[in-house]
Parts: sequence; structure tokens; C-alpha cells
Amino acid sequence: MEIVSKSYLSLSKIGATAMAAAFGGKKTFNIVMCPSHVAKKWVREIAETLPNSAGVVIKSITELDRLYALYEKGDKSIYAVISKEKARDGYMKRPAVYWSKLKEGFVCPNCEDVIEVPFSRDGVQYFVKADQFNFKTETRKNHKCPNCGEPIWTAVNPIENCDWVKIGGYGWVYRPFIREHYEKTQNEDVVDKLHEIETHPEARFPPIGACRRYPLSSYIKRRYKGKIDGAVVDELHEYNNGSGQGDAMGEIFSAAKKVIGMTATLINGYSSGIFHLLYRTMPNLMLQDGKPYASPGDFNSEYGVVETSYEETDAEYASNRRSSTSNRRTRQLPGVSPLVYSRFLLEKTAFLSLSDMGKELPDYEEIPIAVDMEPEVREEYERVQTILKKVLEGDRKVAQKILSAYLNLLTIYPDQPYDQPPVIHPLTGEPIVEPRSFDDFDTIGEKETATLDIVKRKIEAGEKVLIYTSWVRTDSQKKLLKLLSENGIHAEIMSEKVKTDAREEWVQKRLSAGMQVLITNPTLVETGLDLNAFTTLIFFSMGYKLFTLRQASRRSWRINATAPKVEVYMLYYRDTMQQKAMKLMASKLAVAGLIEGNFSDEGLSAMSDVQDMTSQMAKELMLGIKDNVEDISATFKKMAIINPERSREVIPQKSEPDAPKVIISQPRLNISPQRMAEYLAQMEKMKPKRKRAVPDENQLSLFDAA
Repeated sequence: MEIVSKSYLSLSKIGATAMAAAFGGKKTFNIVMCPSHVAKKWVREIAETLPNSAGVVIKSITELDRLYALYEKGDKSIYAVISKEKARDGYMKRPAVYWSKLKEGFVCPNCEDVIEVPFSRDGVQYFVKADQFNFKTETRKNHKCPNCGEPIWTAVNPIENCDWVKIGGYGWVYRPFIREHYEKTQNEDVVDKLHEIETHPEARFPPIGACRRYPLSSYIKRRYKGKIDGAVVDELHEYNNGSGQGDAMGEIFSAAKKVIGMTATLINGYSSGIFHLLYRTMPNLMLQDGKPYASPGDFNSEYGVVETSYEETDAEYASNRRSSTSNRRTRQLPGVSPLVYSRFLLEKTAFLSLSDMGKELPDYEEIPIAVDMEPEVREEYERVQTILKKVLEGDRKVAQKILSAYLNLLTIYPDQPYDQPPVIHPLTGEPIVEPRSFDDFDTIGEKETATLDIVKRKIEAGEKVLIYTSWVRTDSQKKLLKLLSENGIHAEIMSEKVKTDAREEWVQKRLSAGMQVLITNPTLVETGLDLNAFTTLIFFSMGYKLFTLRQASRRSWRINATAPKVEVYMLYYRDTMQQKAMKLMASKLAVAGLIEGNFSDEGLSAMSDVQDMTSQMAKELMLGIKDNVEDISATFKKMAIINPERSREVIPQKSEPDAPKVIISQPRLNISPQRMAEYLAQMEKMKPKRKRAVPDENQLSLFDAA
């Protein structure tokens, strides 16, 4: 197994070439697992790169069998390209448990024992009868019966009238107890569906997408294990959790003789972000290290940061000790030990960046731009912020329940100071604060004005612009489209309705038709697509997902780019939560670079600050926004890349606005292997000594099962 950290390389050619080189150019049968929107790109680039080889997109078991039969008769190497969505596209499952009136609980259909689930209180673990909410979705905890070990989920028969009904976006509900769900959701669509099911007790509600199909990845593991010469897994980080697609990757991995995993963002800043990847790619090392798959907490405790909080309630005077109660809560915080690199990745990972390829790359700059809110919007923002501070200081339990809604409001309100819903008290149901509305859809704010200025300047210079809007709750996309169109600029919105495998073609058709500005959500183009036509990127609004930010911001900074320069503008409102989020995301970017060998003072400093984004933003709200524009610019300054040796034509442009400019001459610090070894050795000494568990000789590897 070889993991290749691409560092923004859009090179399916590298993975295919490396696999061909591993077999010395011999005839081989290989599997490529990738996102669906880049499957055709893999086929195209395999044909361009490898002689006597062919790539074919596979969508079914029948197509795979036919392709392998042709491979056996022919003399070419074959790459079967399978999308990660199709790899696990099998039959849908529903809960097989049923309610027993005699036993007053849900029972297993195999052993007929009541299903019980663990419950912790006061530091003691109890077992209670499972209710229907334990079976809303299938998880590793509820997949099997805790008594007999048999699966308690079964295949959905679309023509069967069953007591279990699935509601899209919500989960499975048990029809006899459907009224219990009204108290669990406030989603109007879900409530309407619940009412429809309740009022039609004899009707059949087949779930959308239910079909009787065997998963392609499971078939490959059973039918082709030992016959697959190589597997290339693109965007490896997308399989970093306990999802079905991750399991599909593990099955294909176990069936191949050699595997190359490729990703530009190996880790998301949390130790749990790499736990499943390590177990699917190198389970033997994990077992030797005493980290069983069933106990991810052990791995997180040693290689990550775990916060444990205790809450005790004093007993009344003259009462015994049993009347006092205590609660223990744990949560994971950002932070990954460099020992992960030395123990697991050092001998199996190659970190490649664009600068390592010996190509003349465009300059790359990230330019944060601060704008000011209108006075009346600023006044209302501060009023809402003051109310939040009082809630945080006065009632901790209420603050924890409304914190996410409040922070979202403070982040979105400057962009759209109208039509914002009130924040409701979780106990009384009364509104805590109702933000006032200013302006409307037709009003142009300061951020829209700054965006228009950048777009006009770049279009006059002959460039094309890509605008990202991350917040789906706002009308920013339609507002920007209207603004640009009124100024004679050809802009288009690419929504999620465009199918993933058609997005590359969709963009090319619009470009051929004269599109100058593309507006989209960064999650739609974060992987695989090369958008070299757009030399200026604008983050109109920014989310908090590190993977998305790192991937989307480099869509135009590629090896095959011909432009002399790529600029990424990041707009935010001054002295708001947007400014704090910008600063925190910059810090997390530096932390993520540590595990890839990019050491900087910002990364080491941010690594010691191990709070999650929500906690840090809430803390900053209490203390006040302190970072200024210069602080944020200085953070991004260390991550810019300038290539002074690149030969290029100078494109005449208008003078730049008064925005903080980012220019540096060195992209990262160079640390010698000796220094790195000394650093890792010191980290080993600093770790507390602990007795290492000896793996059971009879314990099977994750991939040993046939």
C-alpha cells in the first residue's frame, strides 16, 4: 500500500503511471475507485498517458464480468473505473426487529430476545430496552443483535407493506408508534410525511431508491480476490469514516495485490479523521500498536486530543453519598500527534506538491478583504451579539443548545440582514431574539460591491472569475447573478441539480457559450475538476470544513495551467464572526500542513490551541473580536507561493484596490531528515509510558475474511 498526498495535484495520470510502473509494464487488470464526476476524466487521461492500456467506466456486475473476459482474451492492461457511489450501490436495508407486546420491547427476529442498548449515568453503565429511535439509521452499534450476534437489518422489498417506513432525510419510523416522532422534529416536510403515514395506515410507502442489487464492491471481494493486480483509490480522504463507501474501499483494497491511495488532504485536523483509513489500509500495524478496531477511543486518546468534563451535583445536607450525582462527558478536539506520521505513514507515504514536479507554476496568492457593514446593520448586529453574551453568561445549559443557531445567525446576518428566523428558547419555546430586517433582495451591500469591483477589473484584463458561496440559507447566488447580469456580465449558477458526472461537461459548454463568471457552492467542485479557465477565485462566503476550503481554493492552480497568476480573494465583514472564522480557518490550514511536512510557526501555534471551531468562536464572542485585518493577512502570507523563475507575459491590469496584499518568496520551511528524526524521537520520549496490549493471535485482520 502506498499513500500519495497530492497537495493539490489533479493528476490521475500519476496514479495510473505509478501502478503501471509497479508491474513493469506487464499486462494487468486494475480497479480505479474515484468520485463519479471524474470517472470519465480518468478514462481520458489513462488513454493519453499509458501505452497499450484502456480505461472503462463500470456501473454493474455484468459490465465488470464482460470487461474481465475481454481482458483475458486481449493483450492490453485494463483499468476498470468505478465511482465510489456505484461501488456501494446495493440493496437498501430496513430494521428487521419487531415489537413484542408480551416482552414490551423490540425483539431480535433470530433469537427473539429483547434488544438492549447501553446507557451511562453517574459514571455507571446500564442497559435499557431499545426504542424505535435506536433504529432510525443503520450503524455499527445497531447492525447486529447484542445477544446472538446475528444481523437485525434486512433487505427492503419494495412491494412489501411493512411496519417500518423510511422518510427521506429523517430515517426509519415504526408505524404503530409514529406519533412519538412529532416531538423529535420541527422539519415541516418530515411532519407532513408523518401525518400522511398516520392518516393512511393501510397504504404502502416504498422508499425511494429501494432495489434488490448486490453491492459491486462486495462482489469484487468475493469473485475477484487475487485477480485484481492493482487498485488506485482517488480522493482517499473521502473514506475516512465509518460509512458504506468507506467499507466499499476497504473491500476493494483487500482484493488487490497492490494499492495506491491518492489525496490532497490526508487529514482534517482530528485523529479520528485518519483512524478508519489506517485500519482499512494497514490493519496489522494498528493491531501491533494495540489499537483494536472496536475501540477508536484508545487511538484518539494516544494520538489526538480528548476533553473530558465532569459535572457533579452536591447532595443535600446530612444525606448519604448515594444521593449525589455526577456526569462524565468526553469530546474530541482538533489536534494530531506527529507520532502518527512516524509510526504509520513514514514508510508508506509519499508527499508530492506541485513544486516537486519541476514545473513552472503560476503564482498563487490568497488575499483577505475586509468590508464594513452599514451603520444600522452594525447596530442590530451588536444588539443580537449582546443578547447572546448574556445568555452564555447566565444559563450554560440553554447556551449549549442554542449556540449553533446563534453563531450561524451572527455569521449569516451581515450577508443577508433580512428574513432571518428568530432564535427560540429550547425550554419555553419563546423567541430569545428576533433580528430586525434591513434592506431587501434588491439592496446591494458592501460585499456585493467589492465582488463586482473585482469581477469588472478581472474581466477587463481578459480573465474569468469563479465565485464561491458556502451558505445555502442565503440568497447570495441569485443576488450576485442579478447584479452581474445588470452590469453586462455573463454569469451562470451551477447548482446541485447538475449531476456529478456531468459537471465538467456542463462547465465547458457554458465557457464555449461565453460565460465569464461561474457561481457555485464549493462542495460541488471541491474534488477532481480542473477549472483552469478561472484565474480569479472569490470566496463570497466561507464554510468551516477544512477539506472543502483546501480543495476548492486550488481548482485553478494546476500543473497544466497556463495563466501567470492565480488569485483567491476571501471577503468578510470586519469585526464580525466572519472575521474570526477566517482567522481560525487559516490556523487550521497551517495545522493540517504539519502532518504533510509543511512546518510553520502558525501551524505549531495553532496546534496548541485544540478547541473546535464552535467553541473558539463562542469564546471569542465572549472576549470580543480582537484580530485585525493585518493579523489575518499575516497568517495567509506564510501560505502564499510566488514563482519568480516562471517565464510569462505580463498582463496589464488596473491598479489594485487598497486590500492587504500577500507576497512571499518561500512557500514552506525546509527541514532536513535528520532534524525531522530528532524531532520525532523527542516526541516519543515525551509520551507517557503505558503498557501496550498484546494482540490476540487468533484475532483476524479486518480484511482476512473472505
